[in-house]
Amino acid sequence: MGDKIQLYMEDWLYNSGLVGFYNILKNSEDDVVINQNYLEFDSDCLIEIEKKYFDYFIKKYKDILSLNKIISFEDSISYHEEKGFEEFDKKSLEYTNEYISKVVKKQVKSNSYKSAYNLIGSSVDILGLEKKLKKIKLNKKQEIKDILPEIEEKFNLLKQIIEYMKLEESKKYIGAKNVMYTVINNGWNGVCFLNPQTKEKDMYIDYNNYFVQPVIDYLQEDESKYKFSCFSCGRKMNNFSNDLSFLNSTGFDVSRKSSHVWDFQNDVAVCPICKLIYSCVPAGITYFYNKGIYVNDNSSMKNAININTKIYMGIFKQNNEGKRLTYKALVESINEEYNDKIKYELADIQLVRYEDEKYRFNILSRKSLEIIKDSKNDLNKLVNCGFREINTYFNVYELVIDRLLNSQNMFTLIQKLLHYKLSQPKDCYYNSYHIIRLLNINTSFLRRVGYMKDLDKDKDIVELGNNAGYYLRRDYGDSVDKLSGISYRLLNSLKTNNADSFMDTLLNCYLYVKKPVPKVFLDTLRSEEKFKTIGYAFVSGLIDEKKDKNGGNNDE
Repeated sequence: MGDKIQLYMEDWLYNSGLVGFYNILKNSEDDVVINQNYLEFDSDCLIEIEKKYFDYFIKKYKDILSLNKIISFEDSISYHEEKGFEEFDKKSLEYTNEYISKVVKKQVKSNSYKSAYNLIGSSVDILGLEKKLKKIKLNKKQEIKDILPEIEEKFNLLKQIIEYMKLEESKKYIGAKNVMYTVINNGWNGVCFLNPQTKEKDMYIDYNNYFVQPVIDYLQEDESKYKFSCFSCGRKMNNFSNDLSFLNSTGFDVSRKSSHVWDFQNDVAVCPICKLIYSCVPAGITYFYNKGIYVNDNSSMKNAININTKIYMGIFKQNNEGKRLTYKALVESINEEYNDKIKYELADIQLVRYEDEKYRFNILSRKSLEIIKDSKNDLNKLVNCGFREINTYFNVYELVIDRLLNSQNMFTLIQKLLHYKLSQPKDCYYNSYHIIRLLNINTSFLRRVGYMKDLDKDKDIVELGNNAGYYLRRDYGDSVDKLSGISYRLLNSLKTNNADSFMDTLLNCYLYVKKPVPKVFLDTLRSEEKFKTIGYAFVSGLIDEKKDKNGGNNDE
């Protein structure tokens, strides 16, 4: 041991493993050198790397691990005990019962926790404590003071459970179980400690035997005698035993699906060093509630590390603020990492997203970055906007950025938002002001991709169209209830791109109020994009009250 090892950047997956490997070594304060397009480290860094591996994940994802959710209730227990339970009310009781049933009892008796207890050297019967723990009942005729002895008894049980979870061995093994099934299995699965049939119950030993020891053995071998080459780094290797089947949505089992390769002969395999690096992919990609994001900036190793570190910090900062805005963290990280001069000189950057157990790819082109930068103010106003569809909440900001990254216009989204505003307003957390912001962003996008280039002539069509809708709504006076049906017809015309039907409905409206049709509607005949932009701006003014420049009722 003691040899210097250099690992060079390759494709996005290997690069994410390199970033993850760097993060793991840096977290344990090992010396690792970042060069232009490679990492350099001493082979001694591999000593106890299995411990460094899990320590990194347990520390990085601390805030979302169930282990820490159990321990976090300790502050609440201390508070009420110090106050002599004077402030313990029905709301506190409800919160305590929810914690007991949904956090403690659910987790303590789960299979992953049970499998960790045998590895923890403690005489505490944790499952026995869990059985004794019941929800605290309060009858209609009782007050909180009547059940204080029971509350104190349950708090004592909870303190014993929490103390058990705070043991170093508990953090080591239960924490490892937490990250295995919430983070690591997003990157790879089916082998080592994620193999249900593994014989080694200690995940630290299992990781060392499967990923680390083969590297140590390989470094001591004379590889010049080997005739095969590693698929990733080109190093010589003895056989094709290390395939990529363990990587999610990437490799395949060559022993069962040999038809996937040329002439049924597999030639895709990696050396033990690269296999170790691929095991670090979950440490390079930022995962958040079964979704992952990684920016493959391969211009330099330093850039790749910095921008993905900023994305991680941004996502978890927003999570602590009660928000789950993955794309906002991405946008802020990019803007922070590159100043304007450098940003527009960059080659296109690859964005990798992991969703629904699949990888999705986008290109962060200069054009996309310019649109996002120019629309910064409009985008920031959409952060708190969203809607519910069945039982799922969708954030408008995330949907907009997703469309910009996929080079899609916003018309279908605007159509949906206006339709929901008419049909299910209680599930809509936005108003006409936000629709106008969305139309502004869409107009900027259309100009960037070659439509609506006449900036001076077109710059006011969104505002003019919206104002026309607002004034027509006002002119309808006591007949404003008729506008709901009219709005549905207008939206249907816009959806089907039927300008004639839209104008027929519009003319009837202005005949009803005995007013001339505003000149802005002459632009609807010039192109499909202008027709829809003006049309949607008009409908947004027609169905919603006028809002002030700050967005009016943000909590609407």
